[in-house]
Amino acid sequence: MATSNLQAELRELREQMSALKETLNRQASRGSYDLRNRASEALEGASHAAGAVADYARDRADTVASAARRHPAAAASTALLTLGVIGGLIGYLIATSTPPQRHSRWGWN
Repeated sequence: MATSNLQAELRELREQMSALKETLNRQASRGSYDLRNRASEALEGASHAAGAVADYARDRADTVASAARRHPAAAASTALLTLGVIGGLIGYLIATSTPPQRHSRWGWN
């Protein structure tokens, strides 16, 4: 009688384990489906954003190019001014990056 009770309990535990595995499998497949959908939506959104940025950059480049074609002197002076500012910044960085000269404590250097 004790063995039949144990066998019945084991059978019941096996059925519960089987039901639990099925429930976990369903939830895992549902979760992976949701994750795939979210990832797909995120990639689609990023793709649209990248396309919008590329379109904006193309529009701005066309605007700058047309302005340079209409006013070549202004474009040349802007380019020279930009190069001058960059050169000045590079010169400043080089001048401030060199260590100061060491002076002797005796004062004759």
